[in-house]
Amino acid sequence: MTKIAILDDYIGVALEYGDWSALPGDPEITVYREAIAPERLAGELAGYEVIVITQQRARFPRAVLDGLPKLKLIVCNGRTSNVIDHQARIERGILLCGTAETSPGAPVPAEREAPPGMPAPSEMAWALILAVAKRTGIEDRVIRAGGWQTGFPVPLAGRTLGLLGAGRLGGAMVPVARALGMDVIAWSPNLTEDRCAELGVSRVSKDELLAAADVLGVFLVFSERSRNTLGAADLAKMKPGAILVNISRGPLVNEEALIQALRSGPLGGAGLDVFDREPLPADHPFRSLDNVVVTPHIGYVTEQGFRTAWQRMAQDVAAYLAGSPVRVVTDPADCPPMAPQ
Repeated sequence: MTKIAILDDYIGVALEYGDWSALPGDPEITVYREAIAPERLAGELAGYEVIVITQQRARFPRAVLDGLPKLKLIVCNGRTSNVIDHQARIERGILLCGTAETSPGAPVPAEREAPPGMPAPSEMAWALILAVAKRTGIEDRVIRAGGWQTGFPVPLAGRTLGLLGAGRLGGAMVPVARALGMDVIAWSPNLTEDRCAELGVSRVSKDELLAAADVLGVFLVFSERSRNTLGAADLAKMKPGAILVNISRGPLVNEEALIQALRSGPLGGAGLDVFDREPLPADHPFRSLDNVVVTPHIGYVTEQGFRTAWQRMAQDVAAYLAGSPVRVVTDPADCPPMAPQ
């Protein structure tokens, strides 16, 4: 009997959203609602032929793959995955299938991949900005504990939004900022005057961005080069009371420096959807700091997106078990090096 493991189904919708009844051969499916600790991954999954990595939190370096002797197929959400050592995977003959339409004749669900308008992560950035600025997280906790009014909400009109990165997600922030009466400035290592002109924002230096931003949104792509783009010295240059929001990747901002800046200044608050380690450990300071609003990396999450992804991941597994795999990742460009932790 084929054994299939579905990892990191935090919300618990994998079996509902995917048509697993179409799988031939009556395979055994195990769904993991909680994350598996990295040191336990190989031992826990050693008996599985198929692993579905839905959230791409679990990492599969060579050492882990070497401990999975029965593994023949990995299914990922998206075109590919950067949490896998692809060289080791290919050497071991492990197939990788994604949910992007890369092969002729692959089944296409009727639902649209993404609706028009603001990307979901940019919406989440605004939700976090407003939650911190208007103290909704703090005051909600106070009221539930029996209290009432403990501080002043921050008006955003006339303030400055700083964009650390002005690509698709950062750029989508601009119309809402304008509607709220905010000025917008931007910096990134590769930001051009043409891009700023397109968005109608001012291009500034990194130091100018830090000094002027009342709200700083982090929208950079994470790589080893961009790790710790904001360190202790950078955070020290920010305005007293400034708000930092990160919906991109946790390690873009040095975590220890951020904790200190929130505890003793200059930051007035932070809204965080991403963290160095996910899920966030139970004893992490971000869980107890009053001036922090945290969400569990759901900026990209939509019900429709998950429905489409689960349909396709179930199709990938069914096609593999039937002997005719679909959406197989073979292009070297779709086999990126492992992303840094």
